[in-house]
Amino acid sequence: MALLIKKFGGTSVGDVKKIQAIARSICQSKEAGNDIVVVVSAMGNTTNELNHLAESISKNPNSRELDMLLSTGEQVTIALLSMSLNEFGIPAISMTGSQVGITTESIHGKARILDIKTERIKNYIDQGYVVVVAGFQGTTLSHTGSMEITTLGRGGSDTSAVALSTAMGAETCEIYTDVPGVLTTDPRIVPNAKLLNEISCEEMLELASVGASVLHPRAVEIARNYGIKLYVKSSQIESSGTLLHSQIKPLPLKRGSLELTKTVNSLEVLENQAVFSISRLPDRPGIAAQIFETLSEVKINVDLIIQATHDGNNNDITFTVNESDLKKTIEQCELITSQLGGEYNWKTKMTKLSIQGAGIMGRPSVSADLFDTLSQANINVRLIATSEIKVSCVIEINNIPKAIRFVGEKFKLSDKQIFVNPLYKRQDQPEVRGIALDKNQVQVSFRNLPDKPGVAASICLALAENNLIFDTIVQSERITSRKTKDISFTMNKQDRQKADAIFDSLTKKLPGSFIEDGPAIAKVSAVGTGMAFKVGTAGKIFRALAKKNINIEMIATSEIRTSCIVLEKDCDEAVNAIHNHFELEK
Repeated sequence: MALLIKKFGGTSVGDVKKIQAIARSICQSKEAGNDIVVVVSAMGNTTNELNHLAESISKNPNSRELDMLLSTGEQVTIALLSMSLNEFGIPAISMTGSQVGITTESIHGKARILDIKTERIKNYIDQGYVVVVAGFQGTTLSHTGSMEITTLGRGGSDTSAVALSTAMGAETCEIYTDVPGVLTTDPRIVPNAKLLNEISCEEMLELASVGASVLHPRAVEIARNYGIKLYVKSSQIESSGTLLHSQIKPLPLKRGSLELTKTVNSLEVLENQAVFSISRLPDRPGIAAQIFETLSEVKINVDLIIQATHDGNNNDITFTVNESDLKKTIEQCELITSQLGGEYNWKTKMTKLSIQGAGIMGRPSVSADLFDTLSQANINVRLIATSEIKVSCVIEINNIPKAIRFVGEKFKLSDKQIFVNPLYKRQDQPEVRGIALDKNQVQVSFRNLPDKPGVAASICLALAENNLIFDTIVQSERITSRKTKDISFTMNKQDRQKADAIFDSLTKKLPGSFIEDGPAIAKVSAVGTGMAFKVGTAGKIFRALAKKNINIEMIATSEIRTSCIVLEKDCDEAVNAIHNHFELEK
């Protein structure tokens, strides 16, 4: 007899007929001898409708009262599904998050789960009940000691289901949606998108964090941390779905901190790096493709790639290579600038320092803490490149001992969590597994920033303190006689106006600097574990866009992800271009 945790999303429980159909499928699983816990979302657009009701009363509703309102949506669904199961002769009982024993942080609207007391739910299972649980919600103690309803944020039902699987010792968790599983990209954009049989949690974290909406990143994070096998299936058609698997050793479950694992679980240092900057390049489609195709032709393995926002009709591209490839890279840069114009320079004796951990996601304070820590050590950051689970920067190699000490102490890392020049086992995996698109982005640049320690930290700290989520952060190595830097980043559209007062305060503290908003943009991200081991992947991505005459506004990379900021009008065509170039439909 197996314990099955099944989660059904809003579209799967959108009306009474769909709820009855789900009840029939649960009956079959129960009659096969399985113990079953079902987690459900609110019906259809219920949460949106409840939000609209709140907004009709107040433009800024009280967060406690909003959680009280939004939590009612799931309560309707659990009651209807339990009634339906009982009608089919299967004993079932509905339970809210508080009744189950889901306890969370004392934060309304986006609380993280601390613990789940499973005694009550296990007692009902032992009595033969199917337990139907309201996703998206939990409970916490207020400062007065009274119990308060909390919600987990958008996609919170996914998080509830995987957290329950972890707490109850279930080996697998099944997430039922309106799609057959995880696809190579959004089928509304690419009709021939292919169903993936399996994908690593690491790849899914990147995809989910940059726009793929099939799974919430926090749910993937929990599955990754605790070794839960996570299946994504269709609730409407028979499908094997997609299996998500973790590539790390499962963490031990600690009561009281289920979802609050350490934000940073490792520090990596990659020494003997050379930073190349090619400046004053024409700002037109195909330039990035030509550069990285030229480098890949002589087997130069490029690590970080950074392109900030344009400067008039020109742009700069910066990248890192191992110093062993220094001579070859200089030769290729000579060739590139002779063909394209511009100029290049390089710096040796540089080091890439990276912190990583799934807990970085959605916590802007982590990047801020890293840059602030380096600033306190009087270490200047030369380059910055971020992903959702990794923050990388380039510093001078002579600062490494001090950087390791300060950063290790800040994030409470043991010697076993600090890796200098790590060697990774080559993985025979696709260089591009899937493509995500995020249209909810705006581009902002700080221009003419002083090139000194603490500048990046001051910007990130100011945003983090005001709970503004910044995404792709790029600090360029633009050649300038003024000894200044530009820092560009993307953020959610809805946060841009809120940030005006913060930006105004920052520019006043940084004389000569100013804010520049970019055009309407979208972020297109290609993700694949094999990207880290195959020379030339970035060049292929950039060539695919160039063939469609799509200009790249910004570039930021990590080991397994390449993100390109493009004009919003070009984003669907960009996704199709990359998907077709790598033949992901096959």
